[in-house]
Amino acid sequence: MTNRKQKQTFIPYRRADIIKMCLNDGKLDEDGRQKFRTFCDILTAYYHFSFHAILERLKDHFSRIDPDSPFKSYDASRQEITEEDTKAFFEDFENLLKKANFRPLSESELQQAFQDQSLIHLNTGVDFDDFEQYLFYYRGTKTTKTKIKQYRMIEKELEFETLSRVILVTKFKDHEYFQAKVKKKQKLQFAPGRTYMYYFKNVPKADLEIIFPNVKISMTLKDKLLFMIPLFGVGISTLFKMYGNLLILIGLILLALGLTSYLDMLGINPDTIPNQLLSLIAVIASITIVLGGFATKQYLNYKNKWIEFLNDVTQNLFFRSISINSGVFQSLIDVAEEAECKEAILAYYHLLTSGLNLNKEDLDLYIETWFQEKFDDDVDFDVEDALDKLECLRDTIPIDSQRPDLKEEKCLLQRNPDGTLKVLPLDQTIWLLDSIWDNIFQYHSCEAFQL
Repeated sequence: MTNRKQKQTFIPYRRADIIKMCLNDGKLDEDGRQKFRTFCDILTAYYHFSFHAILERLKDHFSRIDPDSPFKSYDASRQEITEEDTKAFFEDFENLLKKANFRPLSESELQQAFQDQSLIHLNTGVDFDDFEQYLFYYRGTKTTKTKIKQYRMIEKELEFETLSRVILVTKFKDHEYFQAKVKKKQKLQFAPGRTYMYYFKNVPKADLEIIFPNVKISMTLKDKLLFMIPLFGVGISTLFKMYGNLLILIGLILLALGLTSYLDMLGINPDTIPNQLLSLIAVIASITIVLGGFATKQYLNYKNKWIEFLNDVTQNLFFRSISINSGVFQSLIDVAEEAECKEAILAYYHLLTSGLNLNKEDLDLYIETWFQEKFDDDVDFDVEDALDKLECLRDTIPIDSQRPDLKEEKCLLQRNPDGTLKVLPLDQTIWLLDSIWDNIFQYHSCEAFQL
């Protein structure tokens, strides 16, 4: 199996590795390296605190729509799931996905993927009418080649697109919808009105159907024919071999119904039928045993093949599953936090050390070229998002130690009128970040420690 990677906005290195790459780039002296480490430590702490607040908000919203929650609700008035709960959760979760460099897969792309040749030989179908709302996001793609068996021993090389990471969120319609839809009472594999989240890795784009919780699976026409044609073949050949005995059987039925006039048309003497009754019973038994035995064998083969198909699906889901439900956004929080840090660190470092008057487009190309030349990686750096992060790091700080009342707003990033970009030096940057961190919590009362 071979993979061909495609350019992606996701930076395929850990935050710790990005920091080491910058430190080992040779553009900072020892004092600058130490200060850059301090900058990265404070920035990491700041983003960790910011994303912790997002996590707590997501946990609170999802607690009322979580199908697996082990907790009781303290507030009885909040037990009912409201439209506001669902809307607030979906908005926060979609923002989190974007921060983690996930992209939405459009409905047209999803439908096209359903029509592509599947790697699993099954007929699959997803009823999107079952969903009140759903999200389908992915991050990273690669083209993969693999060999699959066709017609027993013949192998065929197949090239297909794989989504590296996939997030699926589904909000099912209420009980009334499924009661009206399902004619016979059957056990649903999900709870109506609830929200389910799934996090997968390395999912073939042509097999996206199998990760939906309401997917319906059936055998292909080819597999059905492989079971039915031999059954009909054996049945017809058996009937031809027992043609004479079948005429006697038909004659017995006609005689019992009083339709003796039809016996002459078949060339059957009604007086000979009772004498052949015993042999007729043996013929019927033999036909039943032969056809019944073969039908049973084919049915068992069908069931075994069906179990084999289900096992293939289960194996695909098991080894590709990363997390479900509340574990999904808890995993994504860490991914998004790292992504935000990496983009901010890279933008700041290269503006600090390049020695060039870079505008937004120049910086984008500079960082992408850096990755390509030094690490042989094609990264589509999201420069606008990175600059927005640096621009948000601002605070009002004293500008004169003798006059604490004299303050000025400082921003980590400055956009000049000509479009060029400039960041604060390391000393001022650390001072600014330290001030931002110190002012996250404000509680100046001394009465708490007075007896």
